[in-house]
Amino acid sequence: FCAILQPKLQPKGYVYFPDSISCIYQCVADLQRRHLISCPEIPEDTKKFYKTQRGFAAKAEGETQQYWIDSARELGLIDVIENGGVRFFRDPMANSLADDIAKERSGYDGRTSSLYHHYDKMSLVRPSDRSVATDHVVLLLHQVRPCRFKNSDRRGGPGSRGRDRALGFPGIACIHCSTKNNFGRYFPVASKSLADNTVNSIMSHIYGCSRCPEAVKASLVYLSHRSILQKVELGGGWKKTYFKMVWDRLHIERAWIKKDANDGGVNIAEESIAEAIKEKGDDESGNESGIGSDMEDMVKAAAAWLTDRDAGNGTTQTVRTR
Repeated sequence: FCAILQPKLQPKGYVYFPDSISCIYQCVADLQRRHLISCPEIPEDTKKFYKTQRGFAAKAEGETQQYWIDSARELGLIDVIENGGVRFFRDPMANSLADDIAKERSGYDGRTSSLYHHYDKMSLVRPSDRSVATDHVVLLLHQVRPCRFKNSDRRGGPGSRGRDRALGFPGIACIHCSTKNNFGRYFPVASKSLADNTVNSIMSHIYGCSRCPEAVKASLVYLSHRSILQKVELGGGWKKTYFKMVWDRLHIERAWIKKDANDGGVNIAEESIAEAIKEKGDDESGNESGIGSDMEDMVKAAAAWLTDRDAGNGTTQTVRTR
């Protein structure tokens, strides 16, 4: 109301300039306390409505104040380190990733729209997931892709036998940095460990990944607040059920390793096996096709056994490989 007035007519305290996004809440509180109540430009009916809304929320503490910070990042605001203040790191009028996820959720009805029957086979997320998982988990899984265990993934040292897998064992890798190094690659042994441990590891990696765009991190943090309500709507057990589906896509369905009928190239599985054999040594390169076939059978059988065991007792045991 006061912003459209001529500068000499604008009352004192009608505008604030926060030093950082963490100060936005306090600036808004000061604006409410010092200006809105007495502003001569606000219509009386608007003032009356505003007064009726007061008292419904307690003073912002902890999670509430953090929500203001995370919402500011979601809008595209970021701190200016050099001179102080805040700036936009993206176009605030454009949709964020959280906005796109929300539109996908509201637009998918699970029955029609041929648009939703097509998806990237290298993704572990399906359009129908919008109704069985939180927006936060869906966006998080969009930041990973299936991968294969390679010689370079071996860590060695104490406990390596429990961490290492057979060559070609399916896993998931960060899409932003998986081609640059061996960080952000995870190989859970069962759907339970995928849901309980691997997801938390992926989340920590994405938040600290220098190659992950700021817009992705901002939307993930913001959606973590929205997921509190969505978890209640989904009910108990949604996480176990959903990640069992993701596990099956990775180990049983394996749409991500199927050969495209239109290109005559080698499929992803064969390429991965060939790469693993090449790393192991030239002396084994002659048996590439045979080893690839045996590895496929072994990994598929192991995945089926792990899935059956996980469905039966819901416990996680360490798979030892020789």
